[in-house]
Amino acid sequence: MNEALEAVAVVLGLGYLLLAIKEKRSCWIAGALASAIFMWIFWQAGLPMQALLQGFYIAMAGLGWWRWGKDSTTGTSAVERASWRYHAVTLLCLCLLTVITLLLRQTLTDLQAVFDTASSWAGVLATWMVAQKKLEAWIYWIAIDALTAGLYLDAGLLASSALYMVYTALAYIGWKQWRQSLRLQQRS
Repeated sequence: MNEALEAVAVVLGLGYLLLAIKEKRSCWIAGALASAIFMWIFWQAGLPMQALLQGFYIAMAGLGWWRWGKDSTTGTSAVERASWRYHAVTLLCLCLLTVITLLLRQTLTDLQAVFDTASSWAGVLATWMVAQKKLEAWIYWIAIDALTAGLYLDAGLLASSALYMVYTALAYIGWKQWRQSLRLQQRS
């Protein structure tokens, strides 16, 4: 049962990412459905932060749907660059949220908990960046997806681990595609 649900979530997750790379607003529908399934799977696998992260992804799908449809002249919002201050605040927040969560969970020495927590908070911040169409979100996703693939492999979630390995490569493609989109926007 879990394997079949995981396969459906993987397909929907791939659909989300491919549609996001192409800047298609419908990516958020596929993402919300994938996250709903993954939430249950990760909870069952004993990865509570990953399960909670999926709930956040569902909420972000609503925000992304709204934000990407905001510009009625083009049908989508424009790709933007984030300032170095934006990144400094983002990384500081990531570190603080990770440490606070680990202290609350009393799991500072459990390596799986550290990776689960850090990748979850990083996913929150990177998803916010995608919803805001920040180009550099894809760079964050390259690192997050590689880390998460290892976490899922360690938890025995082979299909999810494989998905995140593919996500790592697709995040690079997404960065290139959005960078090209930004360059075209800047020329016009």
